[in-house]
Amino acid sequence: CEFDFKSTYGVHGKDFIEVHHLKPLHTLVDASLIDPAIDMTVLCSNCHRMIHRKQDAPLTIEQLKELWNKNSR
Repeated sequence: CEFDFKSTYGVHGKDFIEVHHLKPLHTLVDASLIDPAIDMTVLCSNCHRMIHRKQDAPLTIEQLKELWNKNSR
């Protein structure tokens, strides 16, 4: 969504971002290594929260983008 924490919160928001696991951790049966390059992405807090709004049915990044594009006019 291109939200910029620094422009909104000043120095306090500089370099802040949240990480999102593309494969939910609770679905991992065995211990496994997580490769941040393919298993994670970064999102602003609002987008991250919207993905996890329904715990039993989290949105994919693509679904979130569709909602954003549909409603951000």
